[in-house]
Amino acid sequence: MIDYFQYFFNPAHIFGLRPGAMHRQAIIILAIIFAVFVVAAIVSKILTKTKDALKAKGYKRFFHLFLTTATLGYVYLFFAWQGAVLLSARFWLLILIVVALIWAIFILKYLIKEVPKKRKEINQKRQFEKYIP
Repeated sequence: MIDYFQYFFNPAHIFGLRPGAMHRQAIIILAIIFAVFVVAAIVSKILTKTKDALKAKGYKRFFHLFLTTATLGYVYLFFAWQGAVLLSARFWLLILIVVALIWAIFILKYLIKEVPKKRKEINQKRQFEKYIP
């Protein structure tokens, strides 16, 4: 198993335009990973029902991230399973992971920095409006 991971993450294997057929265990592992993304999307969708509108917006962004990543991952798995020449190249998987990580960083930035700042502004506005007839 460890030998296979060394082979799978070998740069010559990742950046080759005509990769060999994907092993069955790699397809199963990736299918499970993308299924976890689908489950995370469902959990994020459930969390959007929260009463806090600012956090709900962040959870909605996570829902879109997880669902898009899972869908593109399954499309990639289909092409890898079929052995399509360019569309089954392993660098698409690497690009998908990098884009998902960057997207997640922006969402976390929103939840960690923007939400408290907006909440503070809303509270200040409420305090100000309290004294206006």
